[in-house]
Amino acid sequence: MQHGWPLWAALGLMMSVTSISLADDTKAQTQDSKAATTKRRDPKGITGISPFMELIVKGSSTYVARDFPTAISTYQEAIQKTPNRPLGHYMLGQAFLADKKIDQAEGAWQTALRYANSDPVVRAKILFVLADLREQQGRWDDAIKAWKAYADFIASEPKAKGYPATPTERIRIIEKRQELEAKYAKVKERIAQREQDVAEKAK
Repeated sequence: MQHGWPLWAALGLMMSVTSISLADDTKAQTQDSKAATTKRRDPKGITGISPFMELIVKGSSTYVARDFPTAISTYQEAIQKTPNRPLGHYMLGQAFLADKKIDQAEGAWQTALRYANSDPVVRAKILFVLADLREQQGRWDDAIKAWKAYADFIASEPKAKGYPATPTERIRIIEKRQELEAKYAKVKERIAQREQDVAEKAK
């Protein structure tokens, strides 16, 4: 089973979060000519890009190049610098997923979720990817619950910038899938019973 979205879709989601965080990280950067030609660095991300965001951008570049092991190690380095920012853990999860390390991806996202209470944009993205992961795993009841959690959050948090139509559509598809699987299970049961009856008569 293929887990997650195509690379371009996952990358789009990653970049949307990165661009928002990078804008926040540099919003107070001066606009003089020196700033225009020299990359300012500031550990706090106030007057220039922070080391954390530099590593996030670097990791995203290697992700685009499909060098997932390097992306993973780069995001881990970013997390070491600022472990309580959810963005680093979220991006690490995306890289793990692309590298087909599903358990590690989920672990990274669960960690990100713990740190994302004050970051509605990233929290919404985490809830989204966790719901998608449950669906990819075929855990239908858990997927429905996760999509509802995502829907409830973006409905209650205007700053989350979520996709309100997505959970409704995904839940509809999952419930249809559950219905078809239930019908197929009954058909299989009847076929198995007929085969057993034929075998008994042939004795």
